[in-house]
Amino acid sequence: MPHPGPAPFTLDVIIVGGSIAGLSAAVGLTMSGHKVRVLERGSGLEKPCGGIRLQPNVTKILVQWGLEEELIKRASPVHGGTNIWDYETGKLLGFLQWPEPVMRDSGAKFYMIRFSDLHDILYNAAVRAGAQVIFNTNVRSASPPSLSGLHSTAHTSRERPSVQLSDGTVLEADLIIGADGQHSTVRTSVLGTLVKPKRTGTIVLSGNVPMNKVLEDDVTSGLAHSRTYWMGSHRCFFGYPTSRDTEYSVNMFWERNEPDVPESWFPNISTKSLKLSESTSDPKLTKMFEKMESVYWQNYLAWPEFENWSDDSARIVLLGEAARPLIPCSLQSCSVSVEGAAVFSTLLSYLRGFDHIPMLVRAYETIRRDRTEFLHQVEVSSVTQAMYPPGPERIARDQEMQKNLETGQTKWDDDAYLGLWGQICEVWAYNAFDAADDWWVQWGVLREHSLRLQNSHIETLFHPLEVSVTAHTNLIQDTSRA
Repeated sequence: MPHPGPAPFTLDVIIVGGSIAGLSAAVGLTMSGHKVRVLERGSGLEKPCGGIRLQPNVTKILVQWGLEEELIKRASPVHGGTNIWDYETGKLLGFLQWPEPVMRDSGAKFYMIRFSDLHDILYNAAVRAGAQVIFNTNVRSASPPSLSGLHSTAHTSRERPSVQLSDGTVLEADLIIGADGQHSTVRTSVLGTLVKPKRTGTIVLSGNVPMNKVLEDDVTSGLAHSRTYWMGSHRCFFGYPTSRDTEYSVNMFWERNEPDVPESWFPNISTKSLKLSESTSDPKLTKMFEKMESVYWQNYLAWPEFENWSDDSARIVLLGEAARPLIPCSLQSCSVSVEGAAVFSTLLSYLRGFDHIPMLVRAYETIRRDRTEFLHQVEVSSVTQAMYPPGPERIARDQEMQKNLETGQTKWDDDAYLGLWGQICEVWAYNAFDAADDWWVQWGVLREHSLRLQNSHIETLFHPLEVSVTAHTNLIQDTSRA
């Protein structure tokens, strides 16, 4: 279904957070005609390292937003397959072939892209569409409007939600979106309490290696244009080319059970200090660790499902990982952010007035909650299987991959498709725009029709009264003349 275009009724929107979720929401909402301000605490000059895997379900959104040309210029397309190695020994365990029919039927291409490149693409698109992105702006809290003023069309401070900045400045809007990540400030205003996560003991390390460094070494040159997965005991490592194959991005999940280390999206920890090279006998991995030099560190925290994604007024809404935090740098984290932005902005393109907001906000949560939880579980399952410790589960996993490798079974058969890979197809086939449009056709139009019938009934009831009053007035006038 085509995008409905500019909304009949537009809002003044503040988005807290200028990363992937916030900028995606800015693109979608400005394209729907809304006025958008993005408040980002960073300076805008930083260039976070690491890569992002853009699955077809995300790519199709970016393409519909008119960003396909930028993706082609900056991203590395995925084709072929993924080599899977044993982390400790370097033994080849298997090879996963990405079948062309499945890739084609998903409706879009699969890309690998540097985080900073995707950020730049979305930032430029948001600004071109009319959004205002304000850097060095730290939001301290968000406050809902007064309940007595929700249905008024006047714009006074009591009737609009607001955010307070760290310098005391208060900014108001018709709608506030918290897209400020897993440690969201806005979430506290929605839930009414500060929710703390539990530590899992797993850390996530990410970084980039210039491709010329990968190619200059005979040991690592074979990795340059392939996606490679190492599975090990309590750890796994994934590497892939990005930026039109000019860089090699890496993500490592490692169960260390160490005290928390200050998190950063920028290289802040030496790989030598982590002694990564001592954890494997695979020369390819050892060399790659030496070439990385430094990585950034994120803690994998276990968050509960939040009861609400919006406050009672439906004027403060959570989006992306503020609504459902995922494993850092996971395959699905970008899906949660961009899909959520596409669904929300599409729903708001149908907006008819202020009293319409609660219905559309509830619809957004209804559409996204199950899908987001599904993506979270897919990611948890994937990382868990890749980090199996020695034992029957790991033996069964490795034997199955070895069997397929030895028999040349690198393509998907029906059993594999319906079993392990059926989930991937379910992820890729999702269309965020269709999900929002389908809800509107099934439920939104029905509500509109119901309201029209209700208003029509009210007009019919009052119409005879108006005639009677008019006739009585004329009679009085005629009598006075006599």
